[in-house]
Amino acid sequence: MKRVLHAVSLAFLAIPVVAQRPTIYDRMQSEGRVSYTIQAVLDDVARTVHGNQRVTWRNPDKVEVGMLEFHLYLNAFLNERSTFMQESGGVHRGQSLQKSDGGITIDRLATQWSDLTDHITFIQPDDGNADDRTVARVVLPEPVGPGETIELDMRFTARLPEITARTGWKIRDDGTPFFMVAQWFPKLGVYEVPGQRFVPRDAPRGCWNTHQFHANGEFYADFAAYDVTIDVPKDFVVGATGVRISEHVDAGRRILVYHALDVHDFAWTTSPAFLELTDNWRHVTLRLLLQPEHRGQAQRHFEAAKIALEKTDELLGVYPYTSLTLVDGLGGANGMEYPTLITLGTTYGLPTWLRPLELVTVHEFTHQYFYGLLASHEAEEAWLDEGMTSYVEARIVDEVWGPGSVLDLFGLRIDDGPGQRVLYERFSPRGALFTRSWEYPSNSDYVAVSYMKASTVLHTLEGYLGEDAMRRFLRTYVETWRFRHPTTRNVQEAAETASGKDLTWFFDQYVYGEATVDYSVDTLYVMSDLDGGFRSTVRLSRLHGGTFPQVIEVRFEDGFVQRVEWNGITAQRTLTFDHRAPAVDAHIDPDNLIWLDVNRLNNRQTLSDSGVFARRTLVKVSAWLQQVLFAAAALF
Repeated sequence: MKRVLHAVSLAFLAIPVVAQRPTIYDRMQSEGRVSYTIQAVLDDVARTVHGNQRVTWRNPDKVEVGMLEFHLYLNAFLNERSTFMQESGGVHRGQSLQKSDGGITIDRLATQWSDLTDHITFIQPDDGNADDRTVARVVLPEPVGPGETIELDMRFTARLPEITARTGWKIRDDGTPFFMVAQWFPKLGVYEVPGQRFVPRDAPRGCWNTHQFHANGEFYADFAAYDVTIDVPKDFVVGATGVRISEHVDAGRRILVYHALDVHDFAWTTSPAFLELTDNWRHVTLRLLLQPEHRGQAQRHFEAAKIALEKTDELLGVYPYTSLTLVDGLGGANGMEYPTLITLGTTYGLPTWLRPLELVTVHEFTHQYFYGLLASHEAEEAWLDEGMTSYVEARIVDEVWGPGSVLDLFGLRIDDGPGQRVLYERFSPRGALFTRSWEYPSNSDYVAVSYMKASTVLHTLEGYLGEDAMRRFLRTYVETWRFRHPTTRNVQEAAETASGKDLTWFFDQYVYGEATVDYSVDTLYVMSDLDGGFRSTVRLSRLHGGTFPQVIEVRFEDGFVQRVEWNGITAQRTLTFDHRAPAVDAHIDPDNLIWLDVNRLNNRQTLSDSGVFARRTLVKVSAWLQQVLFAAAALF
């Protein structure tokens, strides 16, 4: 095709000049393969969004592309036969879908020359489920040449379900509605060119990367420019991705225009009940949309958001966007990230000694880097988003709030990072970090591996590399791969560059593999020798397949301390020490650097049993309480 395709001009989609930059940059930082211009009209009674959109796509390949593929995620809620419903049973993160009444239809699809509506077919690239309609393919009458652009005009209807999987509607107790409008428009998949992610560099052509909407795993799309007009009843308050550049009321309707750059999704929320509060942090305008009964917790939201902004700036680099909207949503809408918009949630009367509000705020904002700025492919490599976010969240929360960062009550203190480690240990999840999200044996395995195990793996990597090298690794990774869709391979490359170490052994076992770490001090015994000194013997074991370099610390009765290094490869190791005083304590990994060790209770032996039973009992009780409280936090 020798000409560039242009869509029919739609005057009502004209966007006024942007008054506020959506990012700190003068131009787009991503390739800008895609742009969307959307007009969305909410019917709050029918709970539908009627949309018109123009999609512009540039072919990044060196060959012609003859088809386009779109995600229609709302069709996961079309009926009980969709792949999402089959895999989840209608339950997502503890929230049940009352009935299958959501969905999305493309009412018209056209270019300037052709109506392509009849060219739409549904494909099921992952499981062949003919009843799943979450991925659509459009065969073009003429292919798009290398570097050429096609523009499509689409008219669509999005029917929102009662909130499930972080999207839909819910009615407040006072009868007012709440809408979380997410994954609501036909969204292009990502066309990956040779050399991008896992497409071989010598491949003759690229390919579309589209996956169905599964019970586990989230969303992958190209960075784009968005210009979105939102039309709602006049008394509704709106929050959305990007910056609001105009707003007016006409014939009982509120019309708002939003502009966003270098983002790979666009979500919005609206309700007449929202309290709207604003604040600022450096170049970022903070906007809080709060349920009125939670007005007393507004400051906690703002403080947590500012802490997240400050600490991620130190660890990961600058947040490049100029807006951040904090949404106190309802039900299953909470605990989710979208570009420049996060949903948080809280509960009335939440005490200050319990901090799920702060934890969730830090977690969801940190997603703005690994989900947003890097656009990791969570359906294929969930740990790159959820796991790295959980690790950074724990570093921030435990540093800022100190001992008892999650709970601090009457001397009982529970921290974020150690709590994640305990949950990983308790769940004993199946599956490697490098696993496609829907291929884990169960939902609990997906969650435990992608969140808790991944965070524990990264804490262990920090223990091995040291804090300075870990900081260099995080900055190197984010700065190198922002706006570029990294892979697990790129994480390893960044860690090796920052540390100067070959980490193949680590990634092969604990990222690509399922190795378990458990070392024990089996025995410590002492014998007197003929010269009046003592020979102390320590026997060590590696109880599972995972290997890790170890440090063993031995303390003697006279206060002398000796440390010995062991490569941890052999199944057993015996150490002997000749000293004027007997050994009284042997401790493997005394600095607690190897968080992946699944049983710390066998890491130490002492010749005096005084206090051992009490110590082990306290550890077990604390572990149980951590499990209960972290499960409860997920409900906020």
